[in-house]
Amino acid sequence: MTLPDDIARALGYPYPRPADSFLLSGGATHELPPDTDFSGRTPVLACGSNGAPSQLARKYEKFSNYSIPVTAAKLQDICCSYSAHFSSYGSVAAALHVAPGAITNVHITWLNERELRRMHETEAIGMNYRYVKIDGIDLTCAAHGAIETIHAYVSLRGSLLLDGAPVTLGGINCRNACFPVMDQLAVQSRLRDSFAPGMDLHDFIRQNITDAKIRTERTARLARQAQVFDHPGITTLLDQAS
Repeated sequence: MTLPDDIARALGYPYPRPADSFLLSGGATHELPPDTDFSGRTPVLACGSNGAPSQLARKYEKFSNYSIPVTAAKLQDICCSYSAHFSSYGSVAAALHVAPGAITNVHITWLNERELRRMHETEAIGMNYRYVKIDGIDLTCAAHGAIETIHAYVSLRGSLLLDGAPVTLGGINCRNACFPVMDQLAVQSRLRDSFAPGMDLHDFIRQNITDAKIRTERTARLARQAQVFDHPGITTLLDQAS
């Protein structure tokens, strides 16, 4: 069954992405050239949809002549979980969560100054996320080897808790995390049953897209019992919209 565009976007999160590194240029995905110049670019961890070409293409669709290197990486002892908030396009978005022993396949976006400003604009800084630098992280990049410092967007809401535990984000490969794995459909269905039992799931998602008041109220309820990500190497660089 073909889903309406708005529902497909909400339920498709975090969207397909290549397993390996790639170059996003003009909305198309290309093999990352071996001589790619990373100078002047900030490495930003993509823990949710920002590792997906379709999401990056949406964010940069009004840019001309952009080429964003995106490298595959392995992140140790941290998993990608669901954040305790609904995005403006209806998805339950992503958060980082401490998970000793976990090995998560992530991507790193390498952004120049203009591209980084645009990424900030799309991340609801001050509402849902803060932009941080994390030192002392255990991260291995396919192009650069071990990286001890990374930039990231950390959820201000914290990780969503279901049955008292975080939920690992389905669609991003993670080994050895001790939390259950659920896809977007399953998480949305659980939250629909909690907030609006009996409501058609598509109607529930559309409420969160079209009614900012309902979306805010539901997010506030989720955040009251969430668990905020903490790491000794975090330095907040931006926690409100500029």
